[in-house]
Amino acid sequence: MQRSIKLASQVSRTITGEPSLTRWGFAGHTAMALVVIVLLTLTFAALEISLSDDQTLSALEATVD
Repeated sequence: MQRSIKLASQVSRTITGEPSLTRWGFAGHTAMALVVIVLLTLTFAALEISLSDDQTLSALEATVD
């Protein structure tokens, strides 16, 4: 039964042109996803710090005036 399911899966991949995901392919996709997550996190952190500094600067300017 398992063999027929595996064979059907291979046939459907062949028909649809979907490549089989190997261990290294999965590792590559995972690494790329982690890089994107880290870059997005750093971008949002930098944006938050930038906005925080602007608000602090505006508050200081309002206090001085």
